[in-house]
Amino acid sequence: MDKEHKTSGHLQTAAAGVVTPFPGGPAANLRHNASNVLQYGLQPGASESVYELAQTLKTVRDLCQPHALAAAAKASLRAYLCEPKLLASQHRIGDASAYKRHLLYADPERQFSILAIVWNPGQHTAIHGHTAWGAVGVYEGSPYCEIFDTATQDRPCMQLEPTMKLRLKPGDMATVQPGIDDVHRIGNDGIRKAITIHIYGRDLLAQPGSINITFN
Repeated sequence: MDKEHKTSGHLQTAAAGVVTPFPGGPAANLRHNASNVLQYGLQPGASESVYELAQTLKTVRDLCQPHALAAAAKASLRAYLCEPKLLASQHRIGDASAYKRHLLYADPERQFSILAIVWNPGQHTAIHGHTAWGAVGVYEGSPYCEIFDTATQDRPCMQLEPTMKLRLKPGDMATVQPGIDDVHRIGNDGIRKAITIHIYGRDLLAQPGSINITFN
């Protein structure tokens, strides 16, 4: 078990070596060797509000049954979506090539991760489901979420059919469950940047590409 210590407002893993940066690209995975360190806890530059949210999530994780974790995480996140100092300036920066993921907190017990995702105009995910529970909230801008139905009846293979497209605003929230019953695509078709906050029940520091079940 990693031991954490708080230094200058930041929670860090007590270890020596080169810290491996979290890959911000949606298709990226970590490549590290034995000398590199995965820095669990509050990530560099993340705010005290993120740390407080993480401590609340630890409490509800210990109290809730597994099926209720997504709803509990959503309730915990709600108040922070209107916190102007939740994100540092470095975690509000996008990428011209694809949406940008910023890891804010990695639970030292490997039970959950908190991320901010920045969406420049025209960027979107692939159609996907998830491998773990999750909660998502809109922090800034007006992204969309397109919902798909996995149709299999009277068909030789599964087909994805869009059923609705939701226009979102700051404060809007949703939960996801593992599997292919919550298949969706998130994107930004507006003219201004959008930012969303994501909590997932998976260790995305060690396995940053492990949360999505992607459909072609």
